[in-house]
Amino acid sequence: MAEVADVRRRVLITIDKARQAAADRRARADVARELGQEFIRLTAVPVVQQVVSVLKAEGFDYRLSTPEGAVRLVSERNREDFIDLTLDATQDPVTIMTEVSCVRGRRVSTRERPLQDGLEIGQLTEAHVLDFLLESLPVFVDR
Repeated sequence: MAEVADVRRRVLITIDKARQAAADRRARADVARELGQEFIRLTAVPVVQQVVSVLKAEGFDYRLSTPEGAVRLVSERNREDFIDLTLDATQDPVTIMTEVSCVRGRRVSTRERPLQDGLEIGQLTEAHVLDFLLESLPVFVDR
């Protein structure tokens, strides 16, 4: 049987390591959250706005919505038809998550995934946003 003093020492070491890891994770998340907010505002919003403009010019009724930490391309006809990019600070590392929601009859199809696997927020570009939008659009414009 282990000595009480040894068990106590090891438990305290584990607690200290967990606290330090949590503090490190919070510090990384704070920096990434700021980068993510900047990415949404300065990179994703302008790209989505350009796509909305083209869709409107082609007769598709979509609008841009910019809730805090997100950008959404949403149908004027059915609010459950949308393409969304959102800052997700609950993940480690913090990431830009995407969601595509499409209504077909009574069914709502939803798909979520990171904007780009394997890249940090600082590595994401306009091209990643545009590629995602172009990949997601066909289900909305084929009707």
